[in-house]
Amino acid sequence: MLDSRCSKAAPQRRTFLVKEFKDYFSDSAIIGELCKERVKRAKRRNDALFWHRISSDRAKLDEDEFDGLFPPRRSWNRFRPRDRGQKGSLKINQETLKRAMLRLRNETPSATWVERLHRRISAIRSRALNSETFRFNSPKVFAAEKDPASFEYRPIAIFGLEDKVIDCLTARYFRETLDCALTDSCLAFRCKRGDTAPPTIHDALEKLTNLNRRHRRDGMYVAECEIKGFFDCVPHDIALTGLKILMKHAARKNKQLFVDEQAVRIFNAYLACYSFPQSVRVKAQADLVRRVPKGKFKWPEADLQRLHEGKIPEAIGVPQGGALSCFIANVVLHHADRRLAACRKKMEGAFTYLRYCDDMILLAAKRQVCARAFREYQIALQELRLPCHKAESFERYGKEFWSGKSKAPYRWHKPTRKRIVPWIQFVGYQVRHDGIVRVRLKSLKKHFKKLTAAGDELLATLNPGRCKPGEITAFASGLRKLRQQIVHRFRQKLISLSVGRRKLNRPTDSPMSLCWVSGFRGLYGRSIPHNMLQALDRHRERQVRRIVRRLESLSNHPTPPKGKRVKALRHYGHTFSYAGQFGRSR
Repeated sequence: MLDSRCSKAAPQRRTFLVKEFKDYFSDSAIIGELCKERVKRAKRRNDALFWHRISSDRAKLDEDEFDGLFPPRRSWNRFRPRDRGQKGSLKINQETLKRAMLRLRNETPSATWVERLHRRISAIRSRALNSETFRFNSPKVFAAEKDPASFEYRPIAIFGLEDKVIDCLTARYFRETLDCALTDSCLAFRCKRGDTAPPTIHDALEKLTNLNRRHRRDGMYVAECEIKGFFDCVPHDIALTGLKILMKHAARKNKQLFVDEQAVRIFNAYLACYSFPQSVRVKAQADLVRRVPKGKFKWPEADLQRLHEGKIPEAIGVPQGGALSCFIANVVLHHADRRLAACRKKMEGAFTYLRYCDDMILLAAKRQVCARAFREYQIALQELRLPCHKAESFERYGKEFWSGKSKAPYRWHKPTRKRIVPWIQFVGYQVRHDGIVRVRLKSLKKHFKKLTAAGDELLATLNPGRCKPGEITAFASGLRKLRQQIVHRFRQKLISLSVGRRKLNRPTDSPMSLCWVSGFRGLYGRSIPHNMLQALDRHRERQVRRIVRRLESLSNHPTPPKGKRVKALRHYGHTFSYAGQFGRSR
Protein backbone atom coordinates (compact mmCIF):
# COMPACT_ATOMS: atom_id res chain seq x y z
CA MET A 1 0.00 0.00 0.00
CA LEU A 2 0.97 3.59 -0.25
CA ASP A 3 3.37 4.93 2.31
CA SER A 4 4.41 8.57 2.38
CA ARG A 5 7.17 7.89 4.92
CA CYS A 6 9.61 6.71 2.24
CA SER A 7 10.64 10.30 1.49
CA LYS A 8 10.01 13.42 3.52
CA ALA A 9 10.27 16.79 1.86
CA ALA A 10 12.11 19.45 3.78
CA PRO A 11 9.86 22.39 4.65
CA GLN A 12 10.34 25.48 2.50
CA ARG A 13 9.73 29.04 3.50
CA ARG A 14 8.29 30.04 0.17
CA THR A 15 4.49 30.22 0.08
CA PHE A 16 2.26 30.12 -2.99
CA LEU A 17 -0.89 32.14 -3.52
CA VAL A 18 -3.84 29.79 -4.02
CA LYS A 19 -7.26 30.85 -5.29
CA GLU A 20 -10.38 29.56 -3.62
CA PHE A 21 -12.35 26.82 -5.34
CA LYS A 22 -15.33 29.08 -5.99
CA ASP A 23 -13.10 31.54 -7.86
CA TYR A 24 -12.54 28.90 -10.54
CA PHE A 25 -16.28 28.95 -11.30
CA SER A 26 -16.58 32.66 -12.04
CA ASP A 27 -18.62 33.84 -15.00
CA SER A 28 -15.46 34.47 -17.00
CA ALA A 29 -14.04 30.99 -16.30
CA ILE A 30 -17.27 29.17 -17.19
CA ILE A 31 -17.71 31.26 -20.34
CA GLY A 32 -14.13 30.44 -21.31
CA GLU A 33 -14.80 26.69 -21.06
CA LEU A 34 -18.05 27.02 -23.00
CA CYS A 35 -16.22 28.93 -25.72
CA LYS A 36 -13.49 26.30 -25.89
CA GLU A 37 -16.05 23.54 -26.38
CA ARG A 38 -17.98 25.62 -28.91
CA VAL A 39 -14.86 26.23 -30.99
CA LYS A 40 -13.97 22.51 -30.95
CA ARG A 41 -17.41 21.55 -32.20
CA ALA A 42 -17.28 24.28 -34.83
CA LYS A 43 -13.99 22.84 -36.09
CA ARG A 44 -15.50 19.36 -36.41
CA ARG A 45 -18.40 20.84 -38.35
CA ASN A 46 -16.03 22.83 -40.57
CA ASP A 47 -13.97 19.70 -41.29
CA ALA A 48 -17.13 17.94 -42.43
CA LEU A 49 -18.09 20.96 -44.55
CA PHE A 50 -14.72 20.77 -46.30
CA TRP A 51 -15.84 17.58 -48.01
CA HIS A 52 -19.44 18.78 -48.48
CA ARG A 53 -18.21 21.87 -50.33
CA ILE A 54 -16.42 19.60 -52.79
CA SER A 55 -19.39 17.32 -53.43
CA SER A 56 -23.04 17.56 -52.42
CA ASP A 57 -23.08 13.76 -52.15
CA ARG A 58 -21.26 14.17 -48.85
CA ALA A 59 -23.69 14.92 -46.01
CA LYS A 60 -23.19 17.77 -43.57
CA LEU A 61 -22.43 17.22 -39.91
CA ASP A 62 -25.35 18.37 -37.81
CA GLU A 63 -24.21 19.94 -34.53
CA ASP A 64 -26.31 21.53 -31.90
CA GLU A 65 -25.90 25.22 -31.22
CA PHE A 66 -25.61 24.88 -27.45
CA ASP A 67 -29.27 25.92 -27.06
CA GLY A 68 -28.54 29.46 -28.27
CA LEU A 69 -25.88 30.27 -25.66
CA PHE A 70 -23.74 32.34 -28.02
CA PRO A 71 -24.26 35.55 -30.01
CA PRO A 72 -24.42 35.41 -33.83
CA ARG A 73 -21.05 35.24 -35.53
CA ARG A 74 -21.56 38.56 -37.31
CA SER A 75 -21.75 40.32 -33.95
CA TRP A 76 -18.60 38.83 -32.39
CA ASN A 77 -16.39 38.54 -35.45
CA ARG A 78 -15.47 42.24 -35.16
CA PHE A 79 -13.67 41.50 -31.88
CA ARG A 80 -11.05 39.47 -33.72
CA PRO A 81 -7.51 40.81 -33.10
CA ARG A 82 -5.64 42.31 -36.03
CA ASP A 83 -2.34 40.64 -35.14
CA ARG A 84 -2.70 36.92 -34.42
CA GLY A 85 1.01 36.34 -33.75
CA GLN A 86 1.84 32.65 -33.48
CA LYS A 87 -1.59 31.64 -32.19
CA GLY A 88 -3.66 29.16 -34.15
CA SER A 89 -7.15 29.73 -35.48
CA LEU A 90 -8.79 27.72 -32.67
CA LYS A 91 -7.10 29.79 -29.97
CA ILE A 92 -7.91 33.03 -31.78
CA ASN A 93 -11.56 32.07 -32.20
CA GLN A 94 -11.82 31.03 -28.55
CA GLU A 95 -10.32 34.27 -27.23
CA THR A 96 -12.37 36.37 -29.66
CA LEU A 97 -15.64 34.69 -28.74
CA LYS A 98 -14.95 34.99 -25.00
CA ARG A 99 -14.01 38.68 -25.28
CA ALA A 100 -17.14 39.37 -27.31
CA MET A 101 -19.46 37.54 -24.90
CA LEU A 102 -18.12 39.35 -21.84
CA ARG A 103 -18.65 42.65 -23.64
CA LEU A 104 -21.95 42.01 -25.42
CA ARG A 105 -23.76 40.52 -22.45
CA ASN A 106 -23.41 43.90 -20.71
CA GLU A 107 -24.33 45.90 -23.81
CA THR A 108 -27.38 43.75 -24.69
CA PRO A 109 -28.62 42.26 -21.37
CA SER A 110 -32.09 41.58 -22.75
CA ALA A 111 -30.92 39.42 -25.65
CA THR A 112 -32.24 35.87 -25.70
CA TRP A 113 -28.80 34.29 -25.77
CA VAL A 114 -27.73 36.34 -22.71
CA GLU A 115 -30.66 35.06 -20.65
CA ARG A 116 -29.96 31.46 -21.67
CA LEU A 117 -26.26 31.90 -20.95
CA HIS A 118 -26.94 33.22 -17.43
CA ARG A 119 -29.28 30.30 -16.70
CA ARG A 120 -26.64 27.81 -17.86
CA ILE A 121 -23.89 29.50 -15.82
CA SER A 122 -26.09 29.45 -12.71
CA ALA A 123 -26.91 25.77 -13.22
CA ILE A 124 -23.23 24.83 -13.60
CA ARG A 125 -22.14 26.89 -10.58
CA SER A 126 -24.98 25.55 -8.44
CA ARG A 127 -24.12 21.93 -9.26
CA ALA A 128 -20.41 22.42 -8.67
CA LEU A 129 -20.46 24.53 -5.50
CA ASN A 130 -23.75 23.96 -3.69
CA SER A 131 -24.44 20.25 -4.13
CA GLU A 132 -23.16 18.08 -1.29
CA THR A 133 -24.29 14.98 -3.17
CA PHE A 134 -22.67 15.89 -6.47
CA ARG A 135 -22.74 13.24 -9.18
CA PHE A 136 -21.41 13.04 -12.73
CA ASN A 137 -23.69 11.55 -15.33
CA SER A 138 -22.30 8.29 -16.66
CA PRO A 139 -20.14 9.14 -19.69
CA LYS A 140 -20.74 7.65 -23.09
CA VAL A 141 -17.85 5.33 -23.98
CA PHE A 142 -16.58 5.66 -27.54
CA ALA A 143 -14.43 2.90 -29.05
CA ALA A 144 -11.33 4.46 -30.64
CA GLU A 145 -9.33 2.22 -32.94
CA LYS A 146 -5.98 1.22 -31.40
CA ASP A 147 -4.66 -1.74 -33.41
CA PRO A 148 -6.67 -2.56 -36.57
CA ALA A 149 -4.75 -5.80 -37.21
CA SER A 150 -5.85 -7.36 -33.91
CA PHE A 151 -9.22 -5.50 -33.70
CA GLU A 152 -8.20 -3.76 -30.48
CA TYR A 153 -9.96 -0.56 -29.38
CA ARG A 154 -9.35 2.04 -26.69
CA PRO A 155 -12.31 3.26 -24.55
CA ILE A 156 -12.73 7.05 -24.68
CA ALA A 157 -15.23 8.59 -22.23
CA ILE A 158 -17.38 11.46 -23.52
CA PHE A 159 -19.11 13.63 -20.92
CA GLY A 160 -21.99 16.04 -21.37
CA LEU A 161 -21.41 19.78 -21.70
CA GLU A 162 -22.04 20.74 -18.06
CA ASP A 163 -20.08 17.77 -16.72
CA LYS A 164 -17.19 18.61 -19.02
CA VAL A 165 -17.04 22.22 -17.80
CA ILE A 166 -17.06 21.11 -14.14
CA ASP A 167 -14.44 18.46 -14.89
CA CYS A 168 -12.08 20.95 -16.59
CA LEU A 169 -12.38 23.68 -13.95
CA THR A 170 -11.99 21.25 -11.06
CA ALA A 171 -8.91 19.74 -12.67
CA ARG A 172 -7.46 23.23 -13.11
CA TYR A 173 -8.05 23.93 -9.42
CA PHE A 174 -6.27 20.75 -8.34
CA ARG A 175 -3.34 21.25 -10.71
CA GLU A 176 -2.68 24.82 -9.65
CA THR A 177 -3.22 24.08 -5.95
CA LEU A 178 -1.17 20.90 -5.62
CA ASP A 179 1.45 21.43 -8.30
CA CYS A 180 3.97 22.58 -5.68
CA ALA A 181 4.03 19.06 -4.17
CA LEU A 182 5.03 17.28 -7.39
CA THR A 183 8.68 16.42 -7.94
CA ASP A 184 10.87 17.83 -10.72
CA SER A 185 10.90 14.43 -12.43
CA CYS A 186 7.20 14.81 -13.28
CA LEU A 187 6.93 16.56 -16.66
CA ALA A 188 3.29 16.09 -17.68
CA PHE A 189 0.29 18.34 -16.91
CA ARG A 190 2.23 20.82 -14.81
CA CYS A 191 1.42 24.49 -14.16
CA LYS A 192 3.33 27.70 -14.54
CA ARG A 193 5.03 28.67 -11.28
CA GLY A 194 5.67 32.41 -11.22
CA ASP A 195 7.80 33.26 -14.25
CA THR A 196 8.75 29.63 -14.84
CA ALA A 197 6.90 27.96 -17.71
CA PRO A 198 5.60 24.42 -17.17
CA PRO A 199 7.91 21.64 -18.43
CA THR A 200 7.20 19.98 -21.77
CA ILE A 201 8.44 16.97 -23.71
CA HIS A 202 10.87 19.33 -25.45
CA ASP A 203 12.42 20.13 -22.07
CA ALA A 204 12.84 16.39 -21.54
CA LEU A 205 14.66 16.20 -24.87
CA GLU A 206 16.96 19.01 -23.75
CA LYS A 207 17.78 17.14 -20.53
CA LEU A 208 18.55 13.95 -22.42
CA THR A 209 20.84 15.69 -24.90
CA ASN A 210 22.67 17.47 -22.07
CA LEU A 211 23.21 14.17 -20.26
CA ASN A 212 24.46 12.61 -23.46
CA ARG A 213 26.89 15.47 -23.97
CA ARG A 214 28.37 15.05 -20.50
CA HIS A 215 28.63 11.24 -20.65
CA ARG A 216 29.34 10.73 -24.34
CA ARG A 217 32.82 9.39 -23.77
CA ASP A 218 31.90 6.48 -21.47
CA GLY A 219 28.20 6.15 -22.29
CA MET A 220 25.27 5.62 -19.92
CA TYR A 221 22.95 2.83 -18.78
CA VAL A 222 19.24 3.21 -19.53
CA ALA A 223 16.10 1.41 -18.34
CA GLU A 224 12.47 1.78 -19.41
CA CYS A 225 9.22 0.49 -17.94
CA GLU A 226 5.77 0.61 -19.52
CA ILE A 227 2.53 0.09 -17.60
CA LYS A 228 -0.13 -2.12 -19.16
CA GLY A 229 -3.31 -0.14 -19.86
CA PHE A 230 -2.58 2.45 -17.18
CA PHE A 231 -5.90 4.32 -17.05
CA ASP A 232 -7.90 1.09 -17.26
CA CYS A 233 -6.03 -0.46 -14.31
CA VAL A 234 -5.99 2.33 -11.69
CA PRO A 235 -7.91 1.19 -8.57
CA HIS A 236 -10.17 3.90 -7.17
CA ASP A 237 -8.92 3.42 -3.62
CA ILE A 238 -5.33 3.97 -4.77
CA ALA A 239 -6.34 7.21 -6.49
CA LEU A 240 -8.18 8.46 -3.38
CA THR A 241 -5.26 7.57 -1.12
CA GLY A 242 -2.85 9.21 -3.54
CA LEU A 243 -4.86 12.45 -3.44
CA LYS A 244 -4.70 12.53 0.36
CA ILE A 245 -0.94 12.02 0.33
CA LEU A 246 -0.44 14.67 -2.34
CA MET A 247 -2.53 17.12 -0.29
CA LYS A 248 -0.38 16.34 2.75
CA HIS A 249 2.84 16.97 0.83
CA ALA A 250 1.47 20.22 -0.59
CA ALA A 251 0.53 21.38 2.92
CA ARG A 252 4.16 20.93 3.94
CA LYS A 253 5.26 23.25 1.14
CA ASN A 254 2.59 25.86 1.85
CA LYS A 255 1.27 26.13 5.41
CA GLN A 256 -1.64 28.29 4.23
CA LEU A 257 -2.85 25.76 1.67
CA PHE A 258 -6.38 24.41 2.08
CA VAL A 259 -8.10 22.04 -0.36
CA ASP A 260 -11.83 22.65 -0.64
CA GLU A 261 -14.01 19.73 0.47
CA GLN A 262 -16.37 20.27 -2.45
CA ALA A 263 -13.48 19.75 -4.88
CA VAL A 264 -12.71 16.44 -3.17
CA ARG A 265 -16.38 15.43 -3.52
CA ILE A 266 -16.22 16.13 -7.25
CA PHE A 267 -13.00 14.10 -7.45
CA ASN A 268 -14.76 11.16 -5.76
CA ALA A 269 -17.79 11.54 -8.03
CA TYR A 270 -15.52 11.47 -11.09
CA LEU A 271 -14.18 8.09 -10.04
CA ALA A 272 -17.61 6.76 -9.04
CA CYS A 273 -19.24 7.49 -12.43
CA TYR A 274 -17.01 5.02 -14.26
CA SER A 275 -15.49 1.58 -13.84
CA PHE A 276 -13.87 -0.56 -16.48
CA PRO A 277 -15.76 -3.79 -15.64
CA GLN A 278 -19.19 -2.14 -15.92
CA SER A 279 -18.73 0.84 -18.25
CA VAL A 280 -16.52 -0.93 -20.78
CA ARG A 281 -16.63 -4.71 -20.50
CA VAL A 282 -20.43 -4.85 -20.12
CA LYS A 283 -21.92 -1.81 -21.87
CA ALA A 284 -19.32 -0.56 -24.36
CA GLN A 285 -18.23 -4.06 -25.37
CA ALA A 286 -21.79 -4.99 -26.35
CA ASP A 287 -22.08 -1.88 -28.53
CA LEU A 288 -18.69 -2.54 -30.12
CA VAL A 289 -19.49 -6.16 -31.01
CA ARG A 290 -22.66 -5.06 -32.83
CA ARG A 291 -20.55 -2.83 -35.09
CA VAL A 292 -17.33 -4.88 -35.21
CA PRO A 293 -17.94 -8.57 -34.33
CA LYS A 294 -14.24 -9.18 -33.60
CA GLY A 295 -13.71 -5.89 -31.78
CA LYS A 296 -12.41 -5.98 -28.20
CA PHE A 297 -11.07 -3.76 -25.43
CA LYS A 298 -7.74 -5.14 -24.26
CA TRP A 299 -7.39 -5.51 -20.48
CA PRO A 300 -4.60 -7.31 -18.53
CA GLU A 301 -7.03 -9.34 -16.42
CA ALA A 302 -4.56 -12.08 -15.45
CA ASP A 303 -2.02 -9.56 -14.15
CA LEU A 304 -4.69 -7.70 -12.21
CA GLN A 305 -5.90 -10.89 -10.56
CA ARG A 306 -2.36 -11.61 -9.41
CA LEU A 307 -1.89 -8.08 -8.05
CA HIS A 308 -5.29 -8.11 -6.29
CA GLU A 309 -4.83 -11.63 -4.89
CA GLY A 310 -7.40 -13.29 -7.13
CA LYS A 311 -10.26 -10.80 -6.88
CA ILE A 312 -10.32 -7.70 -9.09
CA PRO A 313 -12.39 -4.90 -7.50
CA GLU A 314 -15.34 -3.42 -9.35
CA ALA A 315 -14.08 0.10 -8.60
CA ILE A 316 -11.18 0.11 -11.05
CA GLY A 317 -10.40 2.18 -14.11
CA VAL A 318 -10.35 5.92 -14.83
CA PRO A 319 -12.27 7.45 -17.76
CA GLN A 320 -9.89 8.40 -20.55
CA GLY A 321 -10.66 11.74 -22.14
CA GLY A 322 -11.48 13.82 -19.06
CA ALA A 323 -9.31 16.59 -17.65
CA LEU A 324 -9.28 15.04 -14.18
CA SER A 325 -7.83 11.84 -15.66
CA CYS A 326 -4.61 13.67 -16.51
CA PHE A 327 -4.39 14.94 -12.95
CA ILE A 328 -5.09 11.45 -11.58
CA ALA A 329 -2.07 10.13 -13.51
CA ASN A 330 0.18 12.46 -11.51
CA VAL A 331 -1.70 11.70 -8.28
CA VAL A 332 -1.19 7.95 -8.59
CA LEU A 333 2.40 7.93 -9.85
CA HIS A 334 3.48 10.60 -7.37
CA HIS A 335 4.18 7.67 -5.04
CA ALA A 336 6.73 6.27 -7.53
CA ASP A 337 8.26 9.73 -8.01
CA ARG A 338 8.77 10.14 -4.26
CA ARG A 339 10.25 6.67 -3.93
CA LEU A 340 12.76 7.34 -6.71
CA ALA A 341 13.55 10.76 -5.22
CA ALA A 342 14.38 9.14 -1.86
CA CYS A 343 16.51 6.53 -3.59
CA ARG A 344 18.34 9.21 -5.56
CA LYS A 345 19.01 11.18 -2.37
CA LYS A 346 20.61 8.14 -0.73
CA MET A 347 22.86 7.63 -3.74
CA GLU A 348 23.66 11.36 -3.94
CA GLY A 349 22.09 12.00 -7.34
CA ALA A 350 23.71 9.08 -9.13
CA PHE A 351 20.90 8.67 -11.68
CA THR A 352 18.31 10.69 -13.62
CA TYR A 353 14.63 9.77 -13.59
CA LEU A 354 12.06 11.40 -15.90
CA ARG A 355 8.34 10.66 -16.18
CA TYR A 356 5.73 11.98 -18.60
CA CYS A 357 2.30 10.66 -17.58
CA ASP A 358 2.89 6.88 -17.43
CA ASP A 359 6.04 6.88 -19.61
CA MET A 360 9.36 6.83 -17.75
CA ILE A 361 13.08 6.56 -18.38
CA LEU A 362 16.05 6.01 -16.06
CA LEU A 363 19.65 6.95 -16.90
CA ALA A 364 22.81 6.33 -14.85
CA ALA A 365 26.54 6.15 -15.40
CA LYS A 366 26.76 2.73 -13.69
CA ARG A 367 24.72 -0.39 -14.39
CA GLN A 368 24.28 -1.24 -10.70
CA VAL A 369 22.82 2.18 -9.95
CA CYS A 370 20.42 1.98 -12.88
CA ALA A 371 19.33 -1.55 -11.90
CA ARG A 372 18.70 -0.53 -8.29
CA ALA A 373 16.59 2.48 -9.28
CA PHE A 374 14.70 0.31 -11.77
CA ARG A 375 13.84 -2.19 -9.00
CA GLU A 376 12.60 0.66 -6.81
CA TYR A 377 10.24 1.79 -9.57
CA GLN A 378 8.93 -1.73 -10.10
CA ILE A 379 8.32 -2.12 -6.35
CA ALA A 380 6.38 1.16 -6.40
CA LEU A 381 4.15 -0.16 -9.22
CA GLN A 382 3.46 -3.32 -7.24
CA GLU A 383 2.44 -1.22 -4.23
CA LEU A 384 0.14 0.74 -6.53
CA ARG A 385 -1.19 -2.55 -7.93
CA LEU A 386 -0.40 -1.50 -11.49
CA PRO A 387 0.70 -4.20 -13.99
CA CYS A 388 3.74 -3.56 -16.16
CA HIS A 389 5.36 -5.34 -19.06
CA LYS A 390 8.14 -7.75 -18.15
CA ALA A 391 11.54 -6.15 -18.48
CA GLU A 392 13.48 -7.74 -21.34
CA SER A 393 17.24 -8.06 -21.63
CA PHE A 394 18.56 -7.96 -25.18
CA GLU A 395 21.61 -9.96 -26.18
CA ARG A 396 22.00 -7.97 -29.37
CA TYR A 397 20.72 -4.73 -30.81
CA GLY A 398 18.25 -5.12 -33.66
CA LYS A 399 14.59 -4.86 -34.63
CA GLU A 400 13.49 -6.89 -31.61
CA PHE A 401 14.87 -4.15 -29.37
CA TRP A 402 12.27 -1.63 -30.60
CA SER A 403 9.40 -4.09 -30.18
CA GLY A 404 10.09 -4.42 -26.44
CA LYS A 405 7.88 -2.53 -24.03
CA SER A 406 9.92 -2.59 -20.80
CA LYS A 407 13.70 -2.83 -21.03
CA ALA A 408 16.15 -3.90 -18.34
CA PRO A 409 19.26 -1.70 -17.99
CA TYR A 410 21.22 -1.56 -21.24
CA ARG A 411 24.23 0.47 -22.30
CA TRP A 412 23.67 3.56 -24.44
CA HIS A 413 26.90 4.20 -26.34
CA LYS A 414 28.64 3.79 -29.66
CA PRO A 415 27.89 0.20 -30.77
CA THR A 416 31.28 -1.51 -30.72
CA ARG A 417 29.49 -4.82 -30.08
CA LYS A 418 25.93 -6.07 -30.41
CA ARG A 419 24.85 -5.59 -26.79
CA ILE A 420 25.44 -1.82 -26.92
CA VAL A 421 22.43 0.24 -28.05
CA PRO A 422 23.10 3.48 -29.97
CA TRP A 423 19.57 4.94 -29.56
CA ILE A 424 17.21 5.77 -26.72
CA GLN A 425 13.62 7.00 -27.02
CA PHE A 426 11.30 9.02 -24.81
CA VAL A 427 7.96 10.77 -25.48
CA GLY A 428 8.13 10.88 -29.25
CA TYR A 429 11.86 11.55 -29.70
CA GLN A 430 14.84 9.28 -30.27
CA VAL A 431 18.39 10.38 -29.42
CA ARG A 432 21.54 8.75 -30.76
CA HIS A 433 24.79 8.52 -28.80
CA ASP A 434 26.45 11.16 -31.02
CA GLY A 435 23.64 13.72 -30.56
CA ILE A 436 21.52 12.99 -33.64
CA VAL A 437 17.79 13.42 -32.87
CA ARG A 438 14.89 11.98 -34.81
CA VAL A 439 11.17 11.38 -34.44
CA ARG A 440 10.13 8.03 -33.01
CA LEU A 441 9.09 5.55 -35.70
CA LYS A 442 5.68 4.99 -34.09
CA SER A 443 4.95 8.73 -34.26
CA LEU A 444 6.04 8.82 -37.91
CA LYS A 445 3.79 5.89 -38.81
CA LYS A 446 0.89 7.56 -37.05
CA HIS A 447 1.34 10.69 -39.15
CA PHE A 448 1.69 8.61 -42.33
CA LYS A 449 -1.68 7.05 -41.53
CA LYS A 450 -3.20 10.47 -40.91
CA LEU A 451 -2.11 11.71 -44.34
CA THR A 452 -3.40 8.52 -45.95
CA ALA A 453 -6.72 8.86 -44.10
CA ALA A 454 -7.14 12.38 -45.53
CA GLY A 455 -6.69 10.96 -49.03
CA ASP A 456 -9.14 8.14 -48.33
CA GLU A 457 -11.65 10.67 -47.04
CA LEU A 458 -11.55 12.66 -50.27
CA LEU A 459 -11.74 9.52 -52.38
CA ALA A 460 -14.86 8.54 -50.43
CA THR A 461 -16.29 11.97 -51.28
CA LEU A 462 -15.49 11.50 -54.96
CA ASN A 463 -16.76 7.90 -54.90
CA PRO A 464 -19.90 7.98 -52.72
CA GLY A 465 -21.09 4.55 -53.87
CA ARG A 466 -17.97 2.54 -53.12
CA CYS A 467 -18.29 -0.36 -50.72
CA LYS A 468 -14.70 -0.84 -49.61
CA PRO A 469 -11.57 1.34 -49.61
CA GLY A 470 -10.07 1.13 -53.09
CA GLU A 471 -13.24 -0.35 -54.70
CA ILE A 472 -14.97 2.08 -57.09
CA THR A 473 -18.63 1.32 -57.78
CA ALA A 474 -20.06 4.73 -58.69
CA PHE A 475 -18.99 8.14 -59.91
CA ALA A 476 -19.47 11.32 -57.95
CA SER A 477 -22.54 13.07 -59.30
CA GLY A 478 -22.66 16.16 -57.11
CA LEU A 479 -19.23 17.75 -57.54
CA ARG A 480 -19.30 21.46 -56.71
CA LYS A 481 -15.69 22.36 -57.57
CA LEU A 482 -13.47 22.18 -60.60
CA ARG A 483 -10.78 19.53 -60.81
CA GLN A 484 -8.00 22.11 -60.29
CA GLN A 485 -9.88 23.60 -57.34
CA ILE A 486 -10.27 20.21 -55.65
CA VAL A 487 -6.57 19.40 -56.02
CA HIS A 488 -5.57 22.86 -54.77
CA ARG A 489 -7.87 22.68 -51.74
CA PHE A 490 -6.66 19.20 -50.84
CA ARG A 491 -2.99 20.16 -51.16
CA GLN A 492 -3.56 23.21 -48.96
CA LYS A 493 -5.27 21.04 -46.37
CA LEU A 494 -2.31 18.66 -46.24
CA ILE A 495 0.18 21.55 -46.04
CA SER A 496 -1.77 23.15 -43.20
CA LEU A 497 -1.93 19.78 -41.42
CA SER A 498 1.79 19.15 -41.77
CA VAL A 499 3.71 22.46 -41.54
CA GLY A 500 1.00 25.06 -40.99
CA ARG A 501 -0.12 27.99 -43.12
CA ARG A 502 3.30 29.02 -44.32
CA LYS A 503 3.88 32.00 -46.58
CA LEU A 504 6.67 32.75 -49.01
CA ASN A 505 9.48 35.08 -47.94
CA ARG A 506 8.76 34.36 -44.28
CA PRO A 507 11.42 32.88 -41.96
CA THR A 508 11.05 29.23 -40.96
CA ASP A 509 13.00 29.48 -37.70
CA SER A 510 9.92 28.81 -35.54
CA PRO A 511 7.00 26.37 -35.89
CA MET A 512 3.49 27.31 -36.90
CA SER A 513 0.82 26.37 -34.39
CA LEU A 514 -1.65 23.52 -34.80
CA CYS A 515 0.41 21.39 -37.17
CA TRP A 516 2.53 18.24 -36.97
CA VAL A 517 5.80 20.18 -37.06
CA SER A 518 4.76 22.18 -33.99
CA GLY A 519 4.45 18.95 -32.00
CA PHE A 520 8.16 18.24 -32.62
CA ARG A 521 9.61 21.73 -32.35
CA GLY A 522 12.39 20.27 -30.21
CA LEU A 523 14.09 19.32 -33.51
CA TYR A 524 14.78 22.98 -34.33
CA GLY A 525 18.50 23.74 -34.36
CA ARG A 526 19.56 20.09 -33.93
CA SER A 527 21.23 17.58 -36.21
CA ILE A 528 18.47 15.40 -37.62
CA PRO A 529 18.38 12.71 -40.34
CA HIS A 530 16.95 14.14 -43.54
CA ASN A 531 15.52 10.88 -44.89
CA MET A 532 12.55 10.78 -42.49
CA LEU A 533 11.45 14.28 -43.49
CA GLN A 534 11.87 13.54 -47.18
CA ALA A 535 9.77 10.41 -46.74
CA LEU A 536 6.97 12.54 -45.27
CA ASP A 537 7.19 14.96 -48.21
CA ARG A 538 7.01 12.10 -50.68
CA HIS A 539 4.06 10.52 -48.92
CA ARG A 540 2.18 13.82 -48.85
CA GLU A 541 2.64 14.31 -52.60
CA ARG A 542 1.66 10.68 -53.14
CA GLN A 543 -1.76 11.44 -51.63
CA VAL A 544 -2.17 14.38 -53.99
CA ARG A 545 -1.34 12.19 -56.99
CA ARG A 546 -3.98 9.66 -55.86
CA ILE A 547 -6.59 12.39 -56.06
CA VAL A 548 -5.32 13.66 -59.43
CA ARG A 549 -5.54 10.17 -60.95
CA ARG A 550 -9.07 9.68 -59.65
CA LEU A 551 -10.25 13.06 -60.94
CA GLU A 552 -8.79 12.36 -64.38
CA SER A 553 -10.91 9.21 -64.55
CA LEU A 554 -14.16 11.04 -63.81
CA SER A 555 -16.31 11.85 -66.82
CA ASN A 556 -18.88 14.11 -65.17
CA HIS A 557 -16.83 16.71 -63.33
CA PRO A 558 -17.85 20.37 -63.81
CA THR A 559 -16.43 22.29 -66.76
CA PRO A 560 -14.60 25.53 -65.97
CA PRO A 561 -16.32 28.75 -67.05
CA LYS A 562 -14.47 31.08 -69.36
CA GLY A 563 -11.91 33.27 -67.67
CA LYS A 564 -12.05 31.41 -64.33
CA ARG A 565 -8.67 30.34 -62.97
CA VAL A 566 -7.51 28.74 -59.77
CA LYS A 567 -5.03 30.81 -57.76
CA ALA A 568 -2.33 28.28 -56.94
CA LEU A 569 1.44 28.10 -56.95
CA ARG A 570 3.08 26.19 -59.76
CA HIS A 571 5.53 24.63 -57.35
CA TYR A 572 5.31 24.05 -53.62
CA GLY A 573 8.89 23.67 -52.56
CA HIS A 574 11.23 24.06 -49.61
CA THR A 575 9.11 26.57 -47.67
CA PHE A 576 6.11 24.23 -47.56
CA SER A 577 8.01 20.97 -47.02
CA TYR A 578 8.79 19.02 -43.87
CA ALA A 579 12.47 19.11 -44.72
CA GLY A 580 12.45 22.91 -44.91
CA GLN A 581 11.29 23.46 -41.32
CA PHE A 582 14.12 22.31 -39.07
CA GLY A 583 17.25 23.97 -40.41
CA ARG A 584 20.37 21.85 -40.75
CA SER A 585 19.96 18.11 -41.07
CA ARG A 586 22.09 15.06 -41.76
